[in-house]
Amino acid sequence: MTGLAENTMRAEAIAWHLQLSSGGDADWDGFARWLEADPRHNDMYEAVYDADQALDPVAELARSSQEPAFTWFTPIQPSRARRWKWPGMAAAAALVAFGSWVGTGGLNSDYAVSTAPGEMRTLTLSDGTRIMLNGGSTIELDKNDTRVAELKAGEAQFTVHHDAQQPFTLTVGDQRIVDEGTVFNVRRAKSALRVEVAEGGVRFENGVNRLRLTAGDTLDASESGIVEGAKAVSDIGGWTRGRLVYRDAPLMEVTADITRARGIAIELGPDLSDRRFSGVIQLDGDAATLQKRVGVLLGLKVAATADGWSISR
Repeated sequence: MTGLAENTMRAEAIAWHLQLSSGGDADWDGFARWLEADPRHNDMYEAVYDADQALDPVAELARSSQEPAFTWFTPIQPSRARRWKWPGMAAAAALVAFGSWVGTGGLNSDYAVSTAPGEMRTLTLSDGTRIMLNGGSTIELDKNDTRVAELKAGEAQFTVHHDAQQPFTLTVGDQRIVDEGTVFNVRRAKSALRVEVAEGGVRFENGVNRLRLTAGDTLDASESGIVEGAKAVSDIGGWTRGRLVYRDAPLMEVTADITRARGIAIELGPDLSDRRFSGVIQLDGDAATLQKRVGVLLGLKVAATADGWSISR
């Protein structure tokens, strides 16, 4: 990235952070389009957010001092109460504001973010919550309320900024997962739901049951009922680190995970639907390398097809 391009991208990220943090109407549709335009945009936005958060203690110290050590700059719109803690950021945002901010308004506050199979994305909400979205997934968020979300399809890992007064609530169909200070992973597939907690705790609710899960706990919910289990914390959300970990998992689950993470369509032989697998699949390497690796691990024939793989005995 050239210096000019990086500076422009940083200025845009600052402008978006200013707008989303202001508490007023924000162009969330425009923000989503900006994130989708370049995979580097989200990394830059996260860096801006982290830098702003890191300066919070400095801002408090300056506000409480009779002789402030810094000169504080007001935001671009004077009516907003928030003050920026980094003069350079405010100046850069001002430069971008004239050409980059477009408010769309709109009555519907919901917006969706989707990924294609093989595509992963990290979203940082204005309250500090981070969502890693796996491939082939869709999540619906609210422009006016960062404490609610709905996983429409696929898989996501949530690192939630905890607020006991307003807990983060994830809806999956007619079920809810309520944060209690948490890192957790959720997968939605047709009529089945799987929840895995890596840190802290969540409360699962489905209108009949209320169950609390803590680190290492898992929950599978489907039409046949609810099954609670356990999993090593280090294995939870392994897809975010480029590996899939299984213990006696159905082969259909394994192939679906590979399709989500790598975007490879997989046709499974009809006589393999009941077969199960235990082991670790590393997702790195090109498609041909992964194809050979999966064949060896499964002990099956994995052949390339016109649009993906076929797996047979």
